[in-house]
Amino acid sequence: MKIPPMLSRIAAAGFDPTILQGKTACIFGVGGLGAIVAEMLVRTGIGTLILVDRDIVGPENLNRLGYSSEDLGLPKVTALARKLEELAKVRGKEFPLKIETYFNDVIAWEELPKVITKCDIIFTCFDNLEARLEVNYWAVKYRKPIVDGGTSENGLRGRVIVVIPKQTPCLGCYFDSDTLYSLSGDEDNESGSCNASLPTTMAIVASFQVDQGIRILLSKSPVVSRLNINLDDDITVTAIRDLKPRTDCKYCGDLGEEERNCRQ
Repeated sequence: MKIPPMLSRIAAAGFDPTILQGKTACIFGVGGLGAIVAEMLVRTGIGTLILVDRDIVGPENLNRLGYSSEDLGLPKVTALARKLEELAKVRGKEFPLKIETYFNDVIAWEELPKVITKCDIIFTCFDNLEARLEVNYWAVKYRKPIVDGGTSENGLRGRVIVVIPKQTPCLGCYFDSDTLYSLSGDEDNESGSCNASLPTTMAIVASFQVDQGIRILLSKSPVVSRLNINLDDDITVTAIRDLKPRTDCKYCGDLGEEERNCRQ
């Protein structure tokens, strides 16, 4: 398959766009992180994107990358899909882009299990914990990898968590109400809220999410359990490797397995 000029330098870096063309990625939450994740995936050759978000574009969103004034008032999934479809035209007929959009809240969403089963990889880019855990439940059930991103309340810290079900901790291992671990190392940020957001921090976190996601899809190393990004006290990126799931996790541990078996 001839690689178009747009993707030729991706291939030169050792990331094969012909493989990515056959992959499906789902992005839950296409705000400050998710919009960047989606664009990067299109620019590296992903074949199918599923975009899920419940919000519309507002003026407060324009400090971030991904949206412009002409998008105001539109569902984020609609505005982003339009932009990505235009961008993908440059990839040529052999690297088409398929996009599915869902203007939905994931909580108690009947279509969520079906959407999860379509994916090769999931990116969670939410600003709330409940939605993260809802997606996490079904991703663990169907053994789908998750690359989760979040930023701190002051906008200067972030983290990326890679979930390989039954191999690394799931989001419930970190954020279950009984053992809640701060999303980015800040004790005052347990929900992933975005009271403050900086396009700089968002872009860095999203870049690491896509890097880890592509490595999973292409079976390339290194893939790490967690990355902590600090632009506040100092400029540091800390990789935490070889973390193990909690055996008592109600999502991915022995208790979670028992619960899923009972539901089946």
